[in-house]
Amino acid sequence: MLGATGTDGIKAETPFLVLRIMRDGRTDLFATGVYVDRIHDVGGSLRFAERIVVCDSGHFDTLVAIPL
Repeated sequence: MLGATGTDGIKAETPFLVLRIMRDGRTDLFATGVYVDRIHDVGGSLRFAERIVVCDSGHFDTLVAIPL
């Protein structure tokens, strides 16, 4: 969802859902939340100036190898 455009850039929010599929075919909900982004137009190209990840849960698997 695109938000306001101002002097500090374009504000956008994008929900996400991460599922973990095990080798045995079982699927587990891993994480859900929203990305809160600030995007700047730099010479006609849009660039991320800031990305904040807001997770819905306070509990995470300790085996997180790839950042959300």
